[in-house]
Amino acid sequence: MSLLARILYVVHVLCAYRLISLMPSHPARAPLLVLQYLMPSSWFGPRGLSEGERLRAALEKLGPIFIKFGQLLATRRDLLPPEWTDALARLQDQVAPFPVREARARIEAELGVPIDSVFSRFDDTPLASASIAQVHSAALQDSTEVVVKIRRPGLGHIVDRDLAVMRFGATWLERLWADARYFRPRQVVDDYAVIIRAELDLSAEAHNSELMRRQFLFSPLLFIPPIHMQYTTPKMLVMDRINGIPVNDIERIRAAGIDPKVLAERGVEIFFAQVFRYNFFHADMHPGNIFVNPEHPHSPQYLAVDCAIAGRLGPHDLQVLGRMVLAVMRADYSGLVDAVIRAGWSTAPIDPQRFERAVREIVEPLVSQPLDKLEFAPLVMRLFDTARSFHIEAPVQYILLLKTLVHIEGLGRSIYPQLDIWRTGRPLLEAWMMEAYGPSATLRKLQARAPEWMAQLPEMPDLLRDALENLRHLPYQQRQLEARLADGQTRHRRKLLGGLGGLGLLGVALAVGGFWAGVAAAGGALLVLWALRR
Repeated sequence: MSLLARILYVVHVLCAYRLISLMPSHPARAPLLVLQYLMPSSWFGPRGLSEGERLRAALEKLGPIFIKFGQLLATRRDLLPPEWTDALARLQDQVAPFPVREARARIEAELGVPIDSVFSRFDDTPLASASIAQVHSAALQDSTEVVVKIRRPGLGHIVDRDLAVMRFGATWLERLWADARYFRPRQVVDDYAVIIRAELDLSAEAHNSELMRRQFLFSPLLFIPPIHMQYTTPKMLVMDRINGIPVNDIERIRAAGIDPKVLAERGVEIFFAQVFRYNFFHADMHPGNIFVNPEHPHSPQYLAVDCAIAGRLGPHDLQVLGRMVLAVMRADYSGLVDAVIRAGWSTAPIDPQRFERAVREIVEPLVSQPLDKLEFAPLVMRLFDTARSFHIEAPVQYILLLKTLVHIEGLGRSIYPQLDIWRTGRPLLEAWMMEAYGPSATLRKLQARAPEWMAQLPEMPDLLRDALENLRHLPYQQRQLEARLADGQTRHRRKLLGGLGGLGLLGVALAVGGFWAGVAAAGGALLVLWALRR
């Protein structure tokens, strides 16, 4: 399907589910609504659905790339109404499997050898089939139980085409709706493009998995299965098979003798360890990727797969995040405002008092709620939304972090509704802040820099003298610079006038004296320009 045909099909689906009606007030809304109701697809579209359900159904109709985009939007409660994000959270990334004959052929093409020479058993019935890849169980020649993940054929072209459609729609949304700049639809699409392209490279997923596995290699909190790198390519991945209980199967978890409270709190510990201790976090921790190990009921352990989407924060952003989260947990509003202002994210001057009042109006009513109703993730997202109204824009990586936080808190509360992420997370965060920025950390930094400073110490008197000399000559240098700038502007004006005069002379000569006079005038104009250049 060509790009134009795909755009027309998307318009057809938008009209069928009457999504143009969801547009905010705008002068172009009325003619677009007329266009929507003139389309026959809107006459026979589904009825009786809420706004969020219509949006979810339309994305499912448009296919897997739009489905995954909807899953990302489900975490953007700072952009979309809660009813929409709740509906988008129910999007299912399950599609029909492609033929096993094609799967075998693609696996052999990636391996470069017959499939039977690597696997002693290969199950033709896939374990799962999603928009990016499908998974088959198998066994290596040494009887190791593995799963084989193979990318769908023709996916690169589909992704490029649908991303182009999304960018087209985002661009026109920003042109037609002035307030769209606050929601940055093109930036949202670009963020999604980075995420979806990362998922296409299975070798990158393999490297993420191995790095995360080494970080938790001897940890009772999290286990990530080993990757067989010798059989892994950008289009295929082979890893050990795990046998765990799906994290959303609460009945089986309880039947295995696992304490839901301990399990939920360990999920919070994993999140804080990944973000603050290792600065490398699994950014796609939805129930389909997380399992529970039934072999250690008294010390519950999570099992995680599909590390294609992972996030990092820069040292400065990580410190800012730690200060912000700790300030929220301590109800230190002035500290929160100070952390945001010092982060340098603002595109306009901030009134600290007004910003602090806005933060108080959000946080204080929420923290006074009962424990089973106090949710941390929506609170953080509302804070980001308030910050945006003050022209404060956080880095892109925070979107992945918020998505992870939403999943972690949602999983934790589904396991143990009374989960207190505040009480569990605060001591972990305080310990990390003390370890990273406390007196011992400062002493370690001083010790690390001491040899460099000692080597530079003999040169310090000369450097100090040179700096003072430069300061003494600064007024004279400034006057020289101003004189040069003034002289440069005069020469620029002369060049401009000379060039215009030369071009005018060329035009008059061509009009009056003919071709040879024009050539002579052009030569004269060039000589004038050359002289002025000097």
